[in-house]
Amino acid sequence: MSSEQRADPTAGGPSTGSGRSFVLNVNLVFLSTVASSAVLFVTAVLLARALGPEGRGVTVLYQSAIALAFAFASFGIAAAVVYFVARRDVTPRQALEGGLSVTFAAALLAALGVLLAALVADDRLDAEGLPYWLGLVALPAVLQHRLVEAVLRARGRFVASSALDLLQPIVALIAFAAIEATAGLTIGRAVAVWSFSFLPAVVLGYALLGPQAWPRRLAAPAALVSTVRFGVQAQSANLVQQLNYRADSYLVLIFVNAAGVGLYSIGVSLSEGMWLVANAVAIVLQTNLTAGDAAYAARTTPLVCRNALLLTGAGALAAAAVAPFVVPLVFTDAFEGAVLPFVLLLPGTVAMAGGKILAAYVFSRGRPLLNAAIALAALLITLGADLVLIPLLEVKGAAIGASIGYGVSFVLTALVYRALSGGSLREALLPRLADAPLYVAAARSLAGRLPLARRFAGGGVQT
Repeated sequence: MSSEQRADPTAGGPSTGSGRSFVLNVNLVFLSTVASSAVLFVTAVLLARALGPEGRGVTVLYQSAIALAFAFASFGIAAAVVYFVARRDVTPRQALEGGLSVTFAAALLAALGVLLAALVADDRLDAEGLPYWLGLVALPAVLQHRLVEAVLRARGRFVASSALDLLQPIVALIAFAAIEATAGLTIGRAVAVWSFSFLPAVVLGYALLGPQAWPRRLAAPAALVSTVRFGVQAQSANLVQQLNYRADSYLVLIFVNAAGVGLYSIGVSLSEGMWLVANAVAIVLQTNLTAGDAAYAARTTPLVCRNALLLTGAGALAAAAVAPFVVPLVFTDAFEGAVLPFVLLLPGTVAMAGGKILAAYVFSRGRPLLNAAIALAALLITLGADLVLIPLLEVKGAAIGASIGYGVSFVLTALVYRALSGGSLREALLPRLADAPLYVAAARSLAGRLPLARRFAGGGVQT
């Protein structure tokens, strides 16, 4: 191993050069994540002001229902695509053909869900002004969006995949603003805009992949079964994680009210903004670790994890300090009750930043069921805490329960990481002064290799 590789644990991985392309990819994804988060923040402010706590709560519940339906009905096809395409086991066309088959199945499941909702809760949903039947559009659109994004990411085209991630919230925000300025936003109009906002990104994704990757037929049964088998294992973790992220909103609805869901949703949205660094890094890291060997993964994972924890922790401290002033100012005084839940979510949010990085390592070693088991344990702890705390403390209890669940997930993932890698938890969790040059290198990489347009035209940075 060269001296450069010893100095930079990201060197010598699956990219064609050193760790510089890894750093650049992270920078590019981070920039797009920041931009996307900024758009989502403005959107949250607009919807909160237009709909109020109760209306915002209803729209959040609809979006959560679609997210959970996706976790069930996608059969993990996006996760399987990242794994198999990154390893060159299947081609992009084969991946998209498998995704098309799953999309048809998901559309049928969405139709059954809409029919069930019509039979059980039609009057109540109509009274809320909720066009629940738009799930017929939203679920297949979300699935296709995640599918084409996964293919691009698996091929190392992180600029292109980031463009898809950014386009959807931009389309939604523009439409929300236009409707509010003209006819005025309602729950029904907000839900309709969000449901259709994924379609332009799907069209762009297929354009970026090119006709050579477009599906020509449904997947062969044998190939589909192989892909779905792995995808279901990977998605079981995502499914339970989605329940962990969203089930508390429904418990708040049961024990408090829709307005409580609206307040809690603001705290959750703001706390998830703390994952800017962790999400950007995990997207690139998972692909690199999957395509690389065990030695590369052992060098890279602890470096990335400890710095993700450091940056997220620093951001959380700053956010907690300004939240009492910023939240009422931005969202209006009606959302002042979101401040304390947000602060109570922050310890778990910081822990989960490290958990995301370590979970990417576990996935890359082909052990997604371990992530699923961890997510299930964390969900059970969260639900138990919620059932005790929400009746006592209302929205604040939900925040405490979620933070406890995130912490449990982080601890268990760290233990699994140590068992699989044989690495030191101290190395993975505690910041080091020796890491400081990496921040300088990251800044220089970003400054020296922009603009993004040139990379985008070239198909992104290959890993």
